[in-house]
Amino acid sequence: MRRALLIAVLVLTVAPMGVGQKQSARGTHRTSVEEAIRKLDNERIQAQIHADLEFQSITTDDVQVRVYGNTAVETGRSIMNGQDKGQTVPRDTRFTRVWVKQQGRWRLVANHYSSQTTRQ
Repeated sequence: MRRALLIAVLVLTVAPMGVGQKQSARGTHRTSVEEAIRKLDNERIQAQIHADLEFQSITTDDVQVRVYGNTAVETGRSIMNGQDKGQTVPRDTRFTRVWVKQQGRWRLVANHYSSQTTRQ
């Protein structure tokens, strides 16, 4: 009887530690994925600015990355300043990007912009 009680106490003491470690590992993994997605997105933006002479700058804010296994959904606001018929035109948009990890690399598989309209 004492042996069974001792085993029960050990199981109840050790089991929560494993759960806490798994949750901590998930949090660390989620943070590293968010950092990787933000880095890749910044590289994509820089390539877009340098490859297309019509964009002078692209900035993002209010960026959130949600991780679902090998998929990450990035949302936020993007302000693009560019040229249209010689006139500088700012474009204020909201975006949703879907990233999927394939063969060890994060790949952008969907990118959607919605124009921000100002209400008066």
